[in-house]
Amino acid sequence: MPQVKVIPPIAEQVKKLQVAAYARVSSDSTDQMNSFATQVNYYTAYIQSKEEWEFAGLYADEAVSGTTTDKRDDFKRLLADCHAGKIDRILVKSISRFARNTIDCLQTVRELQQLGITIEFEKEGIETAKLGSEMLLSILGAAAQEESLSISNNLKWSYRRRMKSGDFLTYSAPLGYFMKEKNLVPDPQEVPIVQYIFCSYLAGKSMAEIAEDLNDQEMQVIGPNHNKWLRTSIQYILTNEKYVGDTLVQKRYTTNTLPFQRKVNQGQISKYYIHNSHPAIISKDIFEAAQTLWKERNAIHAPKGKMQQFALTQKMQCGICGSMFHRHRVNHKNCWFCYQHRENKDLCSMGNIYEEEIYESFLTVYNKLLDNQDFILKPVLEQLLELQGKATFTKPEFTDIQNQIARLTRQNHTLARLQSKGCMDSAFFIEKSNHNNKQIEELRQKLQELQKPDNLSDKIDQTKLLLELLDKTNPMLEFDPTVFKRMVHKIIVFPQKFCFQLINGLILEEKRD
Repeated sequence: MPQVKVIPPIAEQVKKLQVAAYARVSSDSTDQMNSFATQVNYYTAYIQSKEEWEFAGLYADEAVSGTTTDKRDDFKRLLADCHAGKIDRILVKSISRFARNTIDCLQTVRELQQLGITIEFEKEGIETAKLGSEMLLSILGAAAQEESLSISNNLKWSYRRRMKSGDFLTYSAPLGYFMKEKNLVPDPQEVPIVQYIFCSYLAGKSMAEIAEDLNDQEMQVIGPNHNKWLRTSIQYILTNEKYVGDTLVQKRYTTNTLPFQRKVNQGQISKYYIHNSHPAIISKDIFEAAQTLWKERNAIHAPKGKMQQFALTQKMQCGICGSMFHRHRVNHKNCWFCYQHRENKDLCSMGNIYEEEIYESFLTVYNKLLDNQDFILKPVLEQLLELQGKATFTKPEFTDIQNQIARLTRQNHTLARLQSKGCMDSAFFIEKSNHNNKQIEELRQKLQELQKPDNLSDKIDQTKLLLELLDKTNPMLEFDPTVFKRMVHKIIVFPQKFCFQLINGLILEEKRD
């Protein structure tokens, strides 16, 4: 009789969930270190207490502004690691620390749910995997958004109260001053430059001439983004009340609704003029004389009527010389001329183009694109999405830097555990942690540099916008300036053809008659 030996099944090993935590820590450097170390200790201990979990790291951003995701680098890194399959679950203290904008919160939750990643909000006791509906999350997200708006409004009230009492201090020093103990103090090396600008202007020189003189003399340039003096630099100095020892505050303001925007205050809210807030370097007589002269010159040189903006303005570029096209009336018809050609026909051979010809060419391009979007735009979108998935993570440098960050992060976790158990001197822990954190920050900056050339996300969004514009529309029979502006970045004009460059970079050619 045959003998049967039973081979028991191999017990399937349960894969541990990769659990990460996200936090927003204080922007103050000391508090940030303590807060980061404290949260590492807390989340490490909490996650390690679960046998089925494995600590996947702590992601933390400075608590500068939670009302937008634009500047939250670690939040973006967290999402990238989620897409890379490195994380199964995310722990967050509260919705307000995760997102202070309801739309961003819901979009991120949906995005992670599609990847099979759950989020646990400890304060609210919410697990996204157990949500039968997004209603509760939406309500709590809205509450978090209101909390952010309330904080913002409280800060604005505090600033305005200090402005009204004259206690508001400036946070930047214009040319001619430096900051000392939060006060503006005249800079002996820069004061002569400011005085030279005012004297030259009152002596009859234009702002452009003064800028040219300063560039010739290689004088210090105003502003961190300029490598030479500009007319606008001179205008900024000549109209800045700080040079007479006064301060006008709230020249700009932040809107009260999300997304917050900085705008020039043109009377929407109160301004506050503080007299004698710091030492003057220009007399009030000279300053007022400069303002009077500036207004007089503006009145003389200002355009007599409001300049008209047309659909094709700043959209047409000459394919021969690179100049922009300008609009003129010829024989009672609208024509567009290459600037160089109009100045001197020997500089460029491009002739004038009737506006109707351009409109008709765009209609042809639009209708062709409408009929063939499945063969043109949709394949482009698919290729861009595929490239987005490969572009970053196929770079050897990217993977190597990520591994270095992971190694240093693990070292920090080990240091934090040893210090919390009293096995390590606090001074040594702080020194070693600071060293590791500095290296991590440098590595993250390298990652950002590697990611900068990849503008695929913008191209993807712009391609989607083009598809939305074309979706469920009929052929265009008449030129629509709104659609044109939303679709076309520029037109490169050649003698035999128009090249329409769309907002996503795609170029469509159309022959000229």
